[in-house]
Amino acid sequence: MEPLPLMTDATIRSRALPGGDLVRALFDRNVMGLADRGGASNLVGDRWADLVADEASTWAGSLRPVPGAAGEMLQVERVERLDATPRVAALASKRGLQNPDILLIGERGGHPTVQAADAKFSVETARAKQVSPEVVEALLGLRDELPEVFAAVDPMADRVPGIFVCPDYPLTHLMMTRKQGIVRTTVRPDEVVLVHADPGRFFAPIEGSGAMEPLAIVDRLPVTTEESLLAALYYFRLARAACGCWLDATRPLLAHNDHTALDEAAVVAETRSRSFGARDAYAVILQWNDDVEQVRRQRAAVDQVAQIPVMNKDLRARVEQICTSLGTEDQPSLNQVRRRLTGWWRGELRDRVGPIAPPVSDLPSELVRVGAAGRELEPMLSAQIERVVTELVEASHIGSSGVQA
Repeated sequence: MEPLPLMTDATIRSRALPGGDLVRALFDRNVMGLADRGGASNLVGDRWADLVADEASTWAGSLRPVPGAAGEMLQVERVERLDATPRVAALASKRGLQNPDILLIGERGGHPTVQAADAKFSVETARAKQVSPEVVEALLGLRDELPEVFAAVDPMADRVPGIFVCPDYPLTHLMMTRKQGIVRTTVRPDEVVLVHADPGRFFAPIEGSGAMEPLAIVDRLPVTTEESLLAALYYFRLARAACGCWLDATRPLLAHNDHTALDEAAVVAETRSRSFGARDAYAVILQWNDDVEQVRRQRAAVDQVAQIPVMNKDLRARVEQICTSLGTEDQPSLNQVRRRLTGWWRGELRDRVGPIAPPVSDLPSELVRVGAAGRELEPMLSAQIERVVTELVEASHIGSSGVQA
């Protein structure tokens, strides 16, 4: 890895930034927590995986490095994107396996060779074992179930240490030198491939990114979100925190299988309104978060009253009783029973009292309504427990016998 050039964006200081500069702002735990209320980390990770897949698709026909093998290169013949096939992750998870994003398939020194590659936007989260030869070996054990994915890999191919693909920007360099980070970076420079990430191209397609501009305007840093990936990442995190606040303020208080679509135009409009005359962008988010806290407390109060009124020890005894009457010793897990029972309970409550749109001016009255609906349902609870347990037992017997319903 080449020495880090002059880091103008990484050394920018401003009173508008928590910690006083962009790097400290990005590692501010409160900023990260607020951002992840809006799913920022997952969105950034997914976007980076897509961009890395685009980059890796150009590697066929080229030589790529092999960590720990000085001077030896992998001649890539094929690039297989594993994360594009959901069954890979599902089967790997079921068997407790790691599943890197990409396999590089080719030859080295005349021998068929396969190497794992994983997209990591934050290099500090990379661990060598995630792309190790042992991980590749375990994944190839799925060949019979996923022939369309692994057919191109020679069964006798050498498995070599893998690589991580990270963005080429100051934060990666700082974490690699262990000068910054939430956790200690453990991978070596030869295990990391750096790829340029254009800030504008990176964030533009991600839902909620429209709120970045009004927030950045408040702080007026001497670098724009189109020029600096550091600045873009910071304001994207604030933008997704704004999205999280908006969603928390609008989702039903009595939730049941709801998917509240984000109205990005509404988020941007409210961000602009709240940003007018604000001291700094971070203060905008902190105030917004404080304002929404009342709704979160109301939702928590409704959830408390809407809980299914059966304790685990009583439910466990009832499950055992039902299974004995069915003549089986194979009991479904308590978690399965409670999950299905809760689904029925919440659905019935919603039918009786509605979703309860936030905020409510008279919370005690709403809690009385929910509680009354729950008392109406209680006499049905025993029969529903029996139904749920019976269905789970029957499904288990069908699955174990191999008979399709």
